[in-house]
Amino acid sequence: MSLQHDDRLRALTRQDADFWADLVDDVLIVAITDLDGVITYVNEKFCKVSKYSAEELLGSTHRILNSGYHDAAFFQDMYRTIKAGQPWRGNICNRAKDGTIYWVATTIIPHVGPDGTVEGYVASRFEITELMKTKERLSEMAETDTLTALLNRGGFNTALTAALGLSSKEPPQSRALVMFDLDGFKQINDIHGHHAGDIVLRVVASRLVELTDPDDPISRLGGDEFAIVLNKTLRSMPLEKYMDRLQAALERPIDIETVTVSIAGSIGAVFLDARESVEDMQKNADMALYAGGKQAQMFTDALRQRAKVRSQILIEARSGVKDGQFEVYYQPILNCHTSQLDQIEALLRWHHPERGLLAAEDFADVFTDSTLTQAMGPSMIASFQRDIALWERTGQPPRQLAINMSRMDLGRTEYRVELERSLREFGLSPSDFVLEVTEQMLQGRRAGRSMRNIRELSEAGFQIAMDNFGKGETTLRHLHDLPFNQLKIDQSLVAGIVDNPGECEVLASLVSLGQVYGLEVTVEGVETRAQFDLVLAMKPDRVQGFFISPALSSSALTKLPPRFEIAA
Repeated sequence: MSLQHDDRLRALTRQDADFWADLVDDVLIVAITDLDGVITYVNEKFCKVSKYSAEELLGSTHRILNSGYHDAAFFQDMYRTIKAGQPWRGNICNRAKDGTIYWVATTIIPHVGPDGTVEGYVASRFEITELMKTKERLSEMAETDTLTALLNRGGFNTALTAALGLSSKEPPQSRALVMFDLDGFKQINDIHGHHAGDIVLRVVASRLVELTDPDDPISRLGGDEFAIVLNKTLRSMPLEKYMDRLQAALERPIDIETVTVSIAGSIGAVFLDARESVEDMQKNADMALYAGGKQAQMFTDALRQRAKVRSQILIEARSGVKDGQFEVYYQPILNCHTSQLDQIEALLRWHHPERGLLAAEDFADVFTDSTLTQAMGPSMIASFQRDIALWERTGQPPRQLAINMSRMDLGRTEYRVELERSLREFGLSPSDFVLEVTEQMLQGRRAGRSMRNIRELSEAGFQIAMDNFGKGETTLRHLHDLPFNQLKIDQSLVAGIVDNPGECEVLASLVSLGQVYGLEVTVEGVETRAQFDLVLAMKPDRVQGFFISPALSSSALTKLPPRFEIAA
């Protein structure tokens, strides 16, 4: 077969050798080199694409075309292949004489002599510059946020991975990760519409580009969350100065058509450490972001220590869930209209093997771990079912059960479905439950999803309560727009009412405010008779606190009298 092929080729070339030579020259970029890589022949197409004359190329090596795009390992692999007598195929980025970059799909074939040794190399190439540009554009589009033209989360992860790898070869604090989200962004969306929100995001992106070195990756991770990987920027200014300028840039007013709006940023930053993973770097910056509130905060050794403590607590909690160390206690809540304890709030307690009985505030980090909260959910529902059955057997009156939701649960789209499934499994009804959420859960990057979940839970039949009202920033719009049934005023507003008439008036005003919105109002943290008398005169719907009762185990709850009697 090969002999027939050789005879046919010889016949063809004898008939029209010029035709085949012209065909090759018209289609291919051809160069021949000796064993040392010195160019001994180039065709006209090679000269046309490279913009070098044949005289400039002959006697040179292909280093004259080196664009710097490929690393040493790329060329080492190429030469190792062809010196072994094997063809090499690949795409090469070259630089023409005028400085322009072009790509060629290349095949290099060793020219083997009669004795089997390599005598030189023949390289044939197709120009594929436009194809590579298209591929690059598609790659950029896949990693670009369409609204702001910044990197998206995928592009950011790639950039952070690369920067983290480079940081291992550099002095400490040479590179940093900065993350922030926009305070006040949701209100702009709510009041002025999503078009206004989009304008804000584009303005913020533009300001980031102005502030940051052009070679440093800037990303919109999603929503109002941004991240910057500082590489070259830190050569011209320290990180603290950059964060100050970033904060100032975010706080500059933004003109949106006929109105001017203002935002701020909660900023967290951490120097890159090659010993940490990409996920750890993001967690550290995120921790600094939340620790700083509405200001810039560096990730510090104190935060690192807090992270270690949190990690240990989570490890112990996972074992505690498996070993049944968690128990639900219940704090009775007085109905001021009927004098009955018609509600109880479920409060988780941890029988820690070393630290004793812990209240929820002593292991708050547990509720920030989605895996743990999901694992605890079904066991808590099972506890409710057992306890409710116990109370029914002992003749206790029916009570609504108030549950504190975690930020993690409220932010999960599947939470409602999982909760309803668990209730059905144990024969419980959504109408028997009051789900308590705090104002802080309605802020930050997951606020929109949390509000959607509140509406869905309300539609499913759950009562919804705003808990700890007045402790943080109060957004009355939430009381108007979201389907709350109850309002629980934070205990911090009760502590000083006995000796301070002004604080007493503030509390009374909040009770009236909640009732104006059509909500049942509970005052929390009532611990003394004097506080109780003052609060009762404000005519809230319910009162909760140690004066009424501490949190009790399910069995202790059976010993409560049917009505709350106040001694004279």
